[in-house]
Amino acid sequence: ENDYDTRILHRNLAFPLLKRLSDVGDPIAKKKFKEEIALRYSSGHSTVIMFLSQNGYLKYLSSEELECLLDDNKLPILGEISTRFKRILDSVEDNDLDKYIQRSTRSLKNNLGIHNVPFVISYILKDFSEHHRKKLVRSVFDCLKTDRKFPLINYLNSNQKYLEEITLDTVKYNDRIIGLMQEQILNLRDQNIENIKNLIDLENRYKKIQELDLSNNDIKDLDGIENFTNLRILHMNNNNIRNITNLESLKELRSVSFRNNNISEIKQSIKGLTKLEHLDLSGNTKITKIPGFMNEMESLKVLKLANCSIKEFSEEVARFFWNEQNYRYFSDYSQDDVRYYESTHREMASSNNQLYKKFVNWLFKFKPAMLELEVTYRDIVRFERSTSKRAIRNWKATKDFKKWLFNKKQTSITAFM
Repeated sequence: ENDYDTRILHRNLAFPLLKRLSDVGDPIAKKKFKEEIALRYSSGHSTVIMFLSQNGYLKYLSSEELECLLDDNKLPILGEISTRFKRILDSVEDNDLDKYIQRSTRSLKNNLGIHNVPFVISYILKDFSEHHRKKLVRSVFDCLKTDRKFPLINYLNSNQKYLEEITLDTVKYNDRIIGLMQEQILNLRDQNIENIKNLIDLENRYKKIQELDLSNNDIKDLDGIENFTNLRILHMNNNNIRNITNLESLKELRSVSFRNNNISEIKQSIKGLTKLEHLDLSGNTKITKIPGFMNEMESLKVLKLANCSIKEFSEEVARFFWNEQNYRYFSDYSQDDVRYYESTHREMASSNNQLYKKFVNWLFKFKPAMLELEVTYRDIVRFERSTSKRAIRNWKATKDFKKWLFNKKQTSITAFM
């Protein structure tokens, strides 16, 4: 309520409390904690600066925030890092170089954070000879290239001329490295991409890629996506796509996600994706209709339409509407459904007059099986109580239940005669 005003508490209490709140993810605390770190560092007191540096508080700052501190007060820790690397490069044999560089890089990570390594290396390189620059850049690359938290793309773009001899499976856009191939997966999230067809260095690798993530870019159409002919998983969330096109040739697609775009219609062209199992169109607020042909897509198991504006759908595709976002308000069920479900499951069917998703999912699979068999809950319960066996398993009648139904029918015919 006081917006984490540090003046309310003694500073020795406020600082660790802010750190703890920041570590657990409180966004306001994170902002205030960064401000407090910068304020204390800018005081210029050598003991305060040493305390913040040696205890890893500077790693809470971004590269841009570190750069601001440099403008006000040169970061002594950068001088220490530079001196340490210089000493190693001057005195250590090439065979042992990586071992010593790794040790110093670990210290750099602990003090300033792995996300700031590209900035730090770029900043201190000016103090080195060209020969030592290449050695340092290569050694740090070898040390951190497999660490998932390391901003590798940023590092590669900052140091391309020192890494030319290294064979890397890179992808470029506007002459900038934006991604690295990882076996059959290509992640190109958050790269300011506008046109898929302008991606560079993919000519011989289209068929290799099975999972592609182009989320959080500024892509308006799907021109170029047709080249990824062996694609199985496609993520296109948070772009500006208006129409789902050019997917017809991607016959291997299993999962497609277009969350939060500007799509207004589910077009029939996707019907040709005969292996598609999962389609997520959530957040496309202009979509108002679930077309009937969706029910003819036999492989499609999940259609997500949360936060769309669905106003029209046929009975054939009703399951797609109720299963994903409106299941709590489903009303086409009876107390017999609830009683049987709760007697055979550990979960309740509802809470506070709102249904649980598992119950609605179960209904859409169990009730069609009952209709096909032309049985009632009374039949199912009588069989299961008398035999201690399940009547329906995996949405199909068991052999024992089929036999029981046959005998029951024969008994009825005999009694009638």
